[in-house]
Amino acid sequence: MSKEATFLIYCMERYRYNKSLSGAEVSETFDKYNVYDYILSFFESLHTMGEPLIIQDIDNYIASENAS
Repeated sequence: MSKEATFLIYCMERYRYNKSLSGAEVSETFDKYNVYDYILSFFESLHTMGEPLIIQDIDNYIASENAS
């Protein structure tokens, strides 16, 4: 498995845990707002952040997509 795929799974699991969501709910949210592509596109900068910043960044991205 690539480091990007491993990181994507990490982000999904940490987001699920921090938001008290099921895996299905995270998958639905990530699909709806194209979070998978966002994470992969910004892998180089995201993987250097700590967990709280990653969760906040994903929330900010979803909010910006929701406002569109």
